[in-house]
Amino acid sequence: MRPAAIAGLAIAAFAAAPAAAQSVYGGLGSSGLVFGYAHAYGESLGSRAEVSTVPRSQRTFIEDGISYSGRIEGTRAAALLDWRPFAGTFRLSGGVSFGSLRGGFDGAPASTGTITIGGSTVTYGPLDAYAVRVELPPVAPYVGLGWGHAPVRGWGFHADLGVLVGEPEVTGSLSPSLRAKIAATGADPDAELERELRTVRESAASFKVYPVLSLGVSYRW
Repeated sequence: MRPAAIAGLAIAAFAAAPAAAQSVYGGLGSSGLVFGYAHAYGESLGSRAEVSTVPRSQRTFIEDGISYSGRIEGTRAAALLDWRPFAGTFRLSGGVSFGSLRGGFDGAPASTGTITIGGSTVTYGPLDAYAVRVELPPVAPYVGLGWGHAPVRGWGFHADLGVLVGEPEVTGSLSPSLRAKIAATGADPDAELERELRTVRESAASFKVYPVLSLGVSYRW
């Protein structure tokens, strides 16, 4: 199902909710700033629509002798269902998240003036550039648990702990000057780039499950 269709179903469901069961909330967590709208269909069942915005933040790491530096940013929306098995504040949640969460990184030699792309080692100069992009799937399922958003009027506290499930996509590029240097060694620049990206993908595969933790406050009327 397309994200637009999912959002349409969620909005239709929210519109049918009793007015007295509505609430708005905000919070902060691993996915950045979170803002949402929730309602309860009764003591046991509720639904939510929320948007999370990851502020642009710098990240650095070293992989296979290459130093990567760049930033992570993105905005995602989610349509969620909450089930309270004990008709209290504890709930189990599931749904779908869609949008973008991506990181763009520039690679450079970690300690020497040479860089190894795949199996080719060349001198790295000021005109050279090796870039990598890592991005979560545009649509990813979410499962988790939490506390809060119970059908009680007034201010409240909420907490969520869950995971987004999806393998990150890793792509990369080489500047013309760096491609020429790799080609001068007798290697295929595209093949060497793909070989290097496989190493990054192996590391990124450990993030097939992206943890989500958020805390915040809500107001229900």
